[in-house]
Amino acid sequence: MDRPRKENTVADFLSRIQNDNKEVLVEDNFPNEYVFAVFIKSPWFVDISNYLDRGKLPSYLSLRGKKLVIRTSASYSWINEELCKTRPKLIIRRCVI
Repeated sequence: MDRPRKENTVADFLSRIQNDNKEVLVEDNFPNEYVFAVFIKSPWFVDISNYLDRGKLPSYLSLRGKKLVIRTSASYSWINEELCKTRPKLIIRRCVI
């Protein structure tokens, strides 16, 4: 389907590019100044499930963070290798991950 230039500006631009059929090498040598650190945050339940499963707290947590994990894990439990939360009136809900 043919469209006027105003409606199809990208295709119009690409059709006007000069192609010399020359191979262009990709520059894949990056100086160290352009390498960035990547930080991947763990899901919210990792510290709780590790504490319930192994009884150990991660070393990177502060004292306040460790207390928070212990306090939070009191309402969670492992049932059939699934993390479950005990709600008021003893309603047990499986944590969908």
